[in-house]
Amino acid sequence: MGTNDEAAAAKPQPLTERHASWIELFFDLVVVAGVGQLAHLLHEDPSLADAGLYLLLYLAFWTAWACFTVYGNVEGDRVRAPSMLLAMFGLAVMVAAVPGVREDEHVAAFVVAYVFLRWLAGRVWRRGQVVVDWPLAQFGVGALPWLISLWVQAPARYWLWAAGIALDLVIMLWVDSDRMLRGAREKFDQAVAYRGGGRRNDARRHPEGEAPVIAAAPSESGHLAERLGLFVIIVLGEGVIQITTAASDTPWDAALAVTATGSFALLIGVWTLSLLYGFAGVPHLKPARLPVRFAMLLQCVTTAAIAALAAGLGAAAEHAHGPAPDGVRRLLCASVAAYFGISLLTGLFTGAERPWLLGWSLPCTLAPLALGFFGDGIGVGWLVWALAATVFWQVLYAPGPPGTTLPPGGHGTRRKRLRRTWDD
Repeated sequence: MGTNDEAAAAKPQPLTERHASWIELFFDLVVVAGVGQLAHLLHEDPSLADAGLYLLLYLAFWTAWACFTVYGNVEGDRVRAPSMLLAMFGLAVMVAAVPGVREDEHVAAFVVAYVFLRWLAGRVWRRGQVVVDWPLAQFGVGALPWLISLWVQAPARYWLWAAGIALDLVIMLWVDSDRMLRGAREKFDQAVAYRGGGRRNDARRHPEGEAPVIAAAPSESGHLAERLGLFVIIVLGEGVIQITTAASDTPWDAALAVTATGSFALLIGVWTLSLLYGFAGVPHLKPARLPVRFAMLLQCVTTAAIAALAAGLGAAAEHAHGPAPDGVRRLLCASVAAYFGISLLTGLFTGAERPWLLGWSLPCTLAPLALGFFGDGIGVGWLVWALAATVFWQVLYAPGPPGTTLPPGGHGTRRKRLRRTWDD
């Protein structure tokens, strides 16, 4: 009996799959409010300036959210709930300030909350931790132009915000895990040497086991993929809210039925490509093909396009009984084109095969652009269904079971099941 028990204990136990904790799910409630407020910036026939402001504010909101999402992902059970709740409050302040940003009424509140969150994101980590998968968690230089903008009037203020976003983008693209660890160790060695005595004297000053240790803090890939997927679900949910809210205030007739049905079909297609045949919200992206920070950046831009699409679908339902206004048509078409453009760029950088690039990805990017530029006078229902058909053209390319995606070297014949993690 004892032998059997020992043999059973010696067998490798299956790893417990980690899921979002209650504090993480509660934290994500602010995303529901945030996406809704940001989407309202694109209502009422949005201009190019409106789209630019929306993109700046969305990227700032998403970056702050991502810093604390990575914190919860890396720390797991060690996460400090007060820090997460304080971050949630800061994000809520940013969300509440969005409607008054254009009129300068709440600009200071938005900027101060964002700068505070970037500062807090760098303070929550334990001593010696280096967050190798998300450098923005510990590099807050991109928040400096935002802070300076408190003393600058529009439109120069917006250029400072764009400069801050550009700095963050450079950091994400340039700083890799090896460079971060090497830089952290060099700074630690310089600090020890400056205090006099080098490592030996530093060890004497600290009891055994208490001396600072520089260590990588990598993300837990399966859990992070789930968190990014939940964000996509929230953004798609905003599309459902926009459509149903607009439909409730619009006369119910055949025109509305055509537009609303096409809008739901469009959302279903995006959900299918992003989560069933994609990864972290990016259509046709495969795990382990890109570093985590690149995949998160792609997810950020993809969800920005989906949230803009949600706003456009709400406006489409409001104008279901006539030709699509120019601003609404361009918003819908630009959102779908951006969604597929991200997939196209991803395919180019990850070695996707030419038939897929030329036969599916490129046409799905160009067709919405053509509708946006040359679709004057097209009815809203026809426009929505044309965009839905574009989305389902890519869905037809991957007709395998959910959770599959096409490897870069195969065209329709070789398929593999999409792994749930980014690990090889």
